[in-house]
Amino acid sequence: MSKDLRKREEMRKVLTTSSLLMLALLTTGCMKNENLNVGSYSQKIKEKAIIPAVCKTQYESVMPTVAVVDFTNNSTFGKASINTIKRKKNSAAVVGVGIGANGLIAGGASASKSNMTNTKRKIDAKISESVVSLVENQIVSNGGAKIFTRKDMDKIDAELKFQDSGLLDPNTVVEFGKTSGVRYIITGSIDNISQEYRGNADAANTAKDATKSSDNKTAKMLTSMLSIAADLTDGMIVKTALTVRVLDVQSGKVVLSKTLEGDKNIGKIKEPTYDQIIGGVKLAISESLVDINKEFANYFSVQGYVTQVRKNADDVIVQVNIGEQYKVKENQLFDVYVFEENEDPMTGKITCDRIKTSTRLKASNQITSTHTWTTVDSDVKDIKLLQLVRKSHEVDSGFNFPKF
Repeated sequence: MSKDLRKREEMRKVLTTSSLLMLALLTTGCMKNENLNVGSYSQKIKEKAIIPAVCKTQYESVMPTVAVVDFTNNSTFGKASINTIKRKKNSAAVVGVGIGANGLIAGGASASKSNMTNTKRKIDAKISESVVSLVENQIVSNGGAKIFTRKDMDKIDAELKFQDSGLLDPNTVVEFGKTSGVRYIITGSIDNISQEYRGNADAANTAKDATKSSDNKTAKMLTSMLSIAADLTDGMIVKTALTVRVLDVQSGKVVLSKTLEGDKNIGKIKEPTYDQIIGGVKLAISESLVDINKEFANYFSVQGYVTQVRKNADDVIVQVNIGEQYKVKENQLFDVYVFEENEDPMTGKITCDRIKTSTRLKASNQITSTHTWTTVDSDVKDIKLLQLVRKSHEVDSGFNFPKF
């Protein structure tokens, strides 16, 4: 075995040993999957939360209908030139499109303007459809909204007449919301798509070769690790920037606007095809959408209320009226809220303040289609019937790390 292979094998053993040690720490006495025995909690708490009259509308079902519509492609990616090659009589024309450093390019003679326009539209549409599907999947996975069906999307496009900016006329949005039942419209723009090849392996290997004759074992180890890291991380990096906007159709206002950036290594491909770039774009955008989960949760989180509270000595369990129909699984976390009536000292207007408490609930394995029994995953256990709960965007891992 050569020295290089021997070093790689030693490094592999070190990494494997570290991984096994970490796995052992995580799994040894860390998981708690015991069945919750509801019957052992015999003391029922009957105290109810006080709900101001102005706050009772907060208990209305929060499963709004959401329409995710086409995103505007403002990036240079997709701005194509088309090469049409004429063949013999009765033979179809061929359109060739290639990939350049900043997007799509074509070789050879230029085509007619109509062919260029049609192909650009197809490219823009494919990118936009990918983004729409990813956003829809994100909302569905959170379980907090109903998606406006795809067969109705043509109606939205026809009635709202989207502008190139991705924004809508507020009056048109409000009118559409009244007739369609849609509460929120999600749209936005693809601001940038770029690609860059990262190649550090050659430099890392040169540094490693330079230390071969050295007696410094630390230097040899570091350069070997650098070489392996470069080998694993080098490749074509696809970067994306996406702006997501949420419009409230009741008010016609943009209630959320956020720019998300993502990147994805699609492998050591110096000249990727169009489909490979699109695949990288989808993966980069999909991962960047995680950064908007908290904001989405403010509008699309499932909410319900406490239906039972039981005690066994100082231990408390809580039942909520949110179950499997809202994609609740074991270890799902719930936030708990209290309400206060608030009077504006200037206008005298009465409004409702919803205040998030420090109490958190965690779903046990006792889950039905409509209800979930939870344990109290916090020090504060002062829970009352009717308190509002919202499904958190977080899910507890179920791991309890050992203390040293």
